[in-house]
Amino acid sequence: MMQWGQIKTILILSFLILDIYLFAQFLEKKEQADLQVLEQEPSTIEEQLSAESITFEQLPEKTEEETYISVQQKLFTEEELSNYDVQVQQETYLIDQYFIASLLEEPMAIPKDATVEEITQLFNDIVYFPDEYEYWNWNEDLNIIIFFQKKLDRPVYYNQNGLVLLFLNDENEITFYLQTMLGETETLAEKGKLIEPIRAIETLYMANELHPGDTVTNVNIGFYTRVPFEGDVQVFAPIWKVNVNKEKDFFVNAIEGFTFSANEQDFLLEFIDTAIHKLQVQRNDTTSIEYMLDELKQLR
Repeated sequence: MMQWGQIKTILILSFLILDIYLFAQFLEKKEQADLQVLEQEPSTIEEQLSAESITFEQLPEKTEEETYISVQQKLFTEEELSNYDVQVQQETYLIDQYFIASLLEEPMAIPKDATVEEITQLFNDIVYFPDEYEYWNWNEDLNIIIFFQKKLDRPVYYNQNGLVLLFLNDENEITFYLQTMLGETETLAEKGKLIEPIRAIETLYMANELHPGDTVTNVNIGFYTRVPFEGDVQVFAPIWKVNVNKEKDFFVNAIEGFTFSANEQDFLLEFIDTAIHKLQVQRNDTTSIEYMLDELKQLR
């Protein structure tokens, strides 16, 4: 007759064998499940995006080439501005050689449904060196129309030293504008191939900036910098501007691949603060400058 100690030993061994068997079954099933997931996992970024219903419109087909550029800040002169033939009568003030503030003698109406082409035509008649800029956006919260400067025929995004802001009143009439301008440009190396647009989209996807159901509506090349002027020179990197859902823009360094975003409202308010400071320093008690100052302060 078996002793209780022997029975207990047999039971322990039986449970141990059962545990080993069940654990082996678990590992086998887990391996099969992992293999199924692996087999089902999309093999390309296009398939991964499709699996999450992230779509994109036609991407640029041409392989882009570009490089870093250095740009000097433009110095305006009174003589240069006085000799320039602007089509619209205005009172122009040159502030510290870098900054133009100009008040139109008669406000210029812009229809609310005006096209980019119509706005650009008005812009060309109003400002100095209009061919240096291109339309960016109409910020309806502040009622400001934004033009960014171009370098090497590409837009320079969100740079306070290369833009024109048209300020509108409550009747959608342009009353005055502020202007800065970048000057001479120098390439810092030979042009090379940039990362492809789909790689820029992949970078945003891997950074969790794209979400299920998003649509990439536009991908364009331009220049951007987060480094302020050192002396009179600023260095710009080529970047992909990726628009998502026609609402938000992301930027991907087209050489190094890192991402960043820009907030238009913050950018405009920061520029307005700079303009207020410049006009206050240079104020000469003229009605025109006082008017522009008052309008700018109301936007803060």
